Amino acid sequence: MLPPIKRVKLPENNFPTLWQTVIFRNYARVSTDKIARVLGCDEKVVISEATRLGLGSQQYDENWEKLGYISIIRDNWVLLPYEQLLVLLGYTEQELEFILQNEDFLAVKLGNFKPQVERVEYAPLTSEQILKTQDIAKIVTESVCPRRVKPFDFFSDATQNDLTIVNRNGTRLVHGYLTPCGDVFMQDDEYYMPDRLLQEYSSKGINAVWVHALLSTLSPYPFDKDCSKDYQKRRYKLINLVKRCKKYGVKVYLYLNEPRGIPVEKLGKFTHLAGRVENGIANLCIENSEVQDYLYSAVKDLFDEVPDLGGALTITMSENPTHCNYVPGNNCPKCKDIPAYLSAVKVNNIIMQAVKDSRSNGEVIANLWGWSSFMGWTDEQAIKGIDLLDKDISVLCVSEYDLDIEKGGVKSRIIDYSISNPGPGEIAKNALAHARKNGHKIYAKIQINNSWECSACPYLPVFDLTYEHIENLSKIGVENLMLTWTQGGYPSPTMDMIADFIDQKEDFSLEKWYLKTFGENAKSVKTAVESFCNGFREYPFSIQGLYMSPKTLGLANLWDKSPSEKASTMVCYAYDDYETWISPYPYEVYISQYEKLLASWEKGIEILKKTPKNRLIDELLTYADVAYSHFIADKLQTEYAMEKRKGNKNRIGEILQVEKDLCKKLIPLISSSSLVGFETSNHYFYSERNVIEKIVNVERLIEEN
Repeated sequence: MLPPIKRVKLPENNFPTLWQTVIFRNYARVSTDKIARVLGCDEKVVISEATRLGLGSQQYDENWEKLGYISIIRDNWVLLPYEQLLVLLGYTEQELEFILQNEDFLAVKLGNFKPQVERVEYAPLTSEQILKTQDIAKIVTESVCPRRVKPFDFFSDATQNDLTIVNRNGTRLVHGYLTPCGDVFMQDDEYYMPDRLLQEYSSKGINAVWVHALLSTLSPYPFDKDCSKDYQKRRYKLINLVKRCKKYGVKVYLYLNEPRGIPVEKLGKFTHLAGRVENGIANLCIENSEVQDYLYSAVKDLFDEVPDLGGALTITMSENPTHCNYVPGNNCPKCKDIPAYLSAVKVNNIIMQAVKDSRSNGEVIANLWGWSSFMGWTDEQAIKGIDLLDKDISVLCVSEYDLDIEKGGVKSRIIDYSISNPGPGEIAKNALAHARKNGHKIYAKIQINNSWECSACPYLPVFDLTYEHIENLSKIGVENLMLTWTQGGYPSPTMDMIADFIDQKEDFSLEKWYLKTFGENAKSVKTAVESFCNGFREYPFSIQGLYMSPKTLGLANLWDKSPSEKASTMVCYAYDDYETWISPYPYEVYISQYEKLLASWEKGIEILKKTPKNRLIDELLTYADVAYSHFIADKLQTEYAMEKRKGNKNRIGEILQVEKDLCKKLIPLISSSSLVGFETSNHYFYSERNVIEKIVNVERLIEEN
């Protein structure tokens, strides 16, 4: 079922016609024949009009359609109706539905609805529109920067050295930097997990990767056999991935949210298994023996055929419609009175028993994400849940969960995804201590490199904050680490630092690591990093800010002259909804915290600019500059949304000019690295094309101000 269509206020258009917007956003990324079919014109017209817009030098890159389809969907979601969007993508309705549902909550990120828009069709330009287009083309041609590296060109310049597998202390688990989040095992694993990346991981102490897995596509699925019709093909690809990773001493773990719900209309003869029903999706109630038997047999059969799997990583609360208690509000007639912790434990124990009974020695890691107050659990229920888990299940907690913080005099608590506030929190410490006392292997989940605090560059140069976090965890006996969610999997210096810390134990020092990594530049880099860390500690952290603020798309967020009237969406469209993303901070505090962050960040950048250049220093400076652009973009859009309501034209004019200047500085950074703007579950948040459109957008707003 595709997201419903809703009538909302549409964004203002930055081009004389909407069909020009379609061409601008898609030319050289989507084949010209598809664009022509969408607009109802000839391919020659598309090429001619793209040239008129200043895009004549752009060459078609098929990788956008193959590997960047989420970026294409996001760029056209509020522009084209479904029927034209499907033509542009070359998808059936069912294919688009699968992507929206299974690509890491893409439908949610887009707002869980489709704005109602009219068909966009080509019509010849008027003389007035031609003149306006000429002005835009001048902006475009002046803004284009020759690309030094093509998009999607990852690790092509990495060198492969002789392979030496080192036995590491503990498990260090990451999500592959390029690993997709949808139908992974119908894709080319040598693209998303190339040998060059695996060797980098191995050399930096990474010995496990986790991959999204949908059990109904990997094992026979009796409730809708169409889902599993190609399961043997997927297993073959999984076996190949496992073999390739094993050569580098890296295990593969499958991330399972099971058993997944199923659309009500597809239940057929299995309607008696339906439990909680919401939004047309029926949970398969885990209290039914048929559902338990399916989960057990599907997992066992999979691990029998792929015995070298490292194991399974589960989340049993909040992530997807699995058991009927996965979020509060259970309306299942069979299990609505059963506490959520019993449902979560049952799922984990069935999976563990299936793995034990298989030919595999795989591990099951229960991520206790959501075994928490924000999902309606008491601390006592979480402890009871741990007590009831099979003793062979490893227990993982988000390290910084429930960590008390104070920023600008405002007190709050963390749920997840913070590098700026090193953990662990008290609840995580208590849960892990209790699990270890019960005989469980324990893990802490942290974020290294980046997080939703700033996910569009491969890593943030804040090594000291990560060191503080892992040192704190070491003091409470945590040796096994999940280092990333989907973001953060780039093989960075941070991974190398963690490997040295864990493997060298008491012989490790941060000063020695800086000297080993940066040589004669060690002192200068350390001073710059200290400034970045001091600034990042001022970050106005909140889960609303992580998900809803402008910092994800950064300068690529398009602005309207009038209030947009739409709510922000998760790591996607921010609009003008600043009251949501600044919460719980008052406006003045939010802005003040960013001013402190930016001042320290600027000092760190200036130090790096004066540091003798080499490849690694250039990399640090690029990513520091990119991160700066995201932080200041958040501040500026917050101010713009506020000043727009006040009608303060002078301040609006100042903000617009600063925004335009920042966009011009960002474009060369994008052209210098294929990594800038990329995050695997969202593909490219932006490219130089999006930032150029923002310049066109700001020029229009300056003219109209």
